[in-house]
Amino acid sequence: MLFAAEYISRQTQQSYGIPPQTTVLEMMAGSISLLDRYSSYLTGSELDDMFSQINGNFVGLGVELRILDKCLLIDRVIQGGPANQAGIQKGAAAAAADMLKGVHDSRVEIVVVATDGSVRRMQLTRRRVTVPSVENIKMLDVQAGIGYLRIRSFQKNTAADVEEALWQLHNRGMRRLVVDVRSNPGGLVDSAVAVADFFVEKGTIVSTRGRSVNEDVDYQAHDLGTWDMPLAVLIDSKSASAAEIFAGAIKDHERGKVIGTVSFGKGSVQGIFPLASYDSGLRLTTARFYSPDGHMISQKGVHPDIEVSTVAKPLADGTLPVEQVDPILAAGINLLRERKVVSVNRLLDN
Repeated sequence: MLFAAEYISRQTQQSYGIPPQTTVLEMMAGSISLLDRYSSYLTGSELDDMFSQINGNFVGLGVELRILDKCLLIDRVIQGGPANQAGIQKGAAAAAADMLKGVHDSRVEIVVVATDGSVRRMQLTRRRVTVPSVENIKMLDVQAGIGYLRIRSFQKNTAADVEEALWQLHNRGMRRLVVDVRSNPGGLVDSAVAVADFFVEKGTIVSTRGRSVNEDVDYQAHDLGTWDMPLAVLIDSKSASAAEIFAGAIKDHERGKVIGTVSFGKGSVQGIFPLASYDSGLRLTTARFYSPDGHMISQKGVHPDIEVSTVAKPLADGTLPVEQVDPILAAGINLLRERKVVSVNRLLDN
């Protein structure tokens, strides 16, 4: 294999003037991508993006973008970021992508086209933006004591963010809780375990099994600090990886009810390996994870206790409802309203 790579790199250099290092890296990238759907070669910028996602911060303007009609639409404005402080709102189209990133304290000029067609030319200063992994912290039903929080991804700071949110809701009278991990792509295994540990009293939260014995780990819950209250966890087909670890633990321990649709089914663990010789790295699958009851999540997903269709059902006259409510969230709220609170938060007793 090494001889073949060396031969090919020499031939491409002689024929096309391509540096041998470039050819070898391209061959490596292609080979790794064939291992499985999640292993890949990471360029320097992709490696930086990966660590930014893990750490929950980056240098930029504090916006998330998506492509719509050949334009970049601002899909999310991060609270406290430069864009948020400048008054930019979700829904505006921005003619920029990677150019929005840059070094700390550098300036960038952008043109923002609002949904009403008005155009604004703005100069913003790039700076480090912390991306909150928990959002929409609120009380859904004050009388019933139903709190709500959404976990967008499982980052290094997620457990601390969730704990802070739980105390906020507790101080506002929370006695029941909805945890929304829909469209959560996952993240760090340790963070998912730590969040599940807030609610699971004892036993296995998740097990990982790989080719190396070092990858065989049983993550256990700890009794200290368990929040004991009726719980509803919302999932959908975009809930993946660490989100499935959390939902699977809640379901198997019968700690709460999982509501929604079958999750994505990404039941594998990837390790990030930076390369010493080049500004790049490898993302390699090292293990698969299993729920507390031994269910393999890979390609199967987590099946909800209560499956809820997200497609509106026709009314009696055959028409669709004028106002479409969130049926999964509604099911979670209705379930918790019917649950009696038989115990208090044991954390307060410690």
